[in-house]
Amino acid sequence: MPRHDSIFKALLRSFFADLLRLAVPALAGRLDLMHPVFLDKEFFTAGGRRRELDLLARVSFLGDGGSSLLIHVEVEARARPGMGQRLWRYRNQIQATHEIQVLSIVLYLDRGKAGVQVMTLEDDLLGPGLGGFRYVAFGLASCAAEDYLDRPEPLAWGLAALMDRGTLSRPELKLACLRRIATAELDDARRVLLVNCIEAYLELNSEEAAEYARLCTVRENREVRRMATTWSERLEAKGMEKGLLTLRAVLLGLLEQRFGSLPAKTRERVEAISSLERLARLHKRALTARSLGALRLQ
Repeated sequence: MPRHDSIFKALLRSFFADLLRLAVPALAGRLDLMHPVFLDKEFFTAGGRRRELDLLARVSFLGDGGSSLLIHVEVEARARPGMGQRLWRYRNQIQATHEIQVLSIVLYLDRGKAGVQVMTLEDDLLGPGLGGFRYVAFGLASCAAEDYLDRPEPLAWGLAALMDRGTLSRPELKLACLRRIATAELDDARRVLLVNCIEAYLELNSEEAAEYARLCTVRENREVRRMATTWSERLEAKGMEKGLLTLRAVLLGLLEQRFGSLPAKTRERVEAISSLERLARLHKRALTARSLGALRLQ
């Protein structure tokens, strides 16, 4: 299984509004989804260990006098017992620190009930007066991929790679996901995040890869073939200098999405890189790196 924490932290941060529209559509309609404030490096204690939250964002309500809500998202490789209690402990620590209401969402990549479920912890589980905690569980694996490919939110097309493919073969599902992304109006950085998710969770064996290659020759898939061209090849075809400017901008955009506002020194180091190959390597590493330090760009 891919390192879901790195892949999904970047993906959900970039497509945060889409996540809320998919998981809590009624609430999403009341929130200012254009200006979430992501709270980085939030650490809390779980089971005696210090743990970084996957994602924590403050979102304001529309036209409600400046009131806001904290949204805490955890990504789990699979559904397992005890997740509700863990989210309850996090919720209490978050509220003690920030003193505003918290919505807890857990994304299950495997197992769990299909789709979005509102879960509740009962009094007899936690003790008198401690029950009633509610959180949202979003189980991907048993959802119908074709339903999510029909959604308008780009995040849904990336998540479809982890869903029940129904009558589609794995190569057909991969191609369907990539076709949606290739024909959408997305900037390069967001497009790369979605493609990276699909490549990570729909790895094909040799037989499937052969079927995929055959499907790519069909005329309707020409946009996917075009998108599949490597970054270096595409940029070199446009000219070295223009390619450097473009790939630097894409890399800086991805770094900001992953790690927030960048130090001046990091920007200077990226701007000083004159090798397309090195920029392409850094771009690939930036998709899963845990920090700027790991990229040696600080």
